[in-house]
Amino acid sequence: MRTAYKVVAHIIAAAVVVQAALIAWSMFGLIPYLEAGTVPAEPPWTAMMHGTIGMMVIPLLVLALVVIALLAHAGLKWALWLLLAVAVQITLAFVAFMVDGASWVGALHGANAFGIIALAEVGARAIAHAPVHVPHSRKVMRPAT
Repeated sequence: MRTAYKVVAHIIAAAVVVQAALIAWSMFGLIPYLEAGTVPAEPPWTAMMHGTIGMMVIPLLVLALVVIALLAHAGLKWALWLLLAVAVQITLAFVAFMVDGASWVGALHGANAFGIIALAEVGARAIAHAPVHVPHSRKVMRPAT
């Protein structure tokens, strides 16, 4: 289970990096349109992928990480902090889009992404060095041999 925890935590961190690359690709793709004074008819597919990964893939991975942490008896603290950070991340994205004049919240959204990467990687490292869980064994009288 510890290996599963580490793998899922690394996948979460990698997914955030992929998201950053996708949104950068999207923005650089929009610059020529803006310079020409036009706007594309629909959002770039890279922006759509950024949203899909952030709204579906990463939350599912984080929930899986919490379950794995419960089963592994280690890393739960980091998994729960990561769950909170992802919830904050999604909230920041909605606020930046839905509230007029709150596009500056997008900067917090970007900064929080670094926190998600850090929490995922620190959690992976912490579980690698956590003590092994040994259930208490009952003292049972054994027959003499």
